[in-house]
Amino acid sequence: MRNFLMSAMALTAVLVMPGVASADDVADRNQAISICRAEVQAQAGADASVRLDQVRVRPRAIRVDLDLWRGTQLQNVRCDVSRGHDELTIASITPTVQTASLAR
Repeated sequence: MRNFLMSAMALTAVLVMPGVASADDVADRNQAISICRAEVQAQAGADASVRLDQVRVRPRAIRVDLDLWRGTQLQNVRCDVSRGHDELTIASITPTVQTASLAR
């Protein structure tokens, strides 16, 4: 009986814990996309369109690749977000986004 109980607890830990960790990854990924998109849009100006290209989630960082469209011109922008204990912060945005007035 004791072996059965220990086996059941071990199986539960293996099945439940990855789901909990991935739930945090999903929430962090969504928040990183949101803050990167908002920052790039604010830097680019109102006439620009920011679209998600891809996201890579790592244990300590999230990399968000965005497509910045100004009319027919495309600029690929990479936003690196660091994962702290309870918060996400933008570590870098490359290349530097030109403001709308400079782009004209």
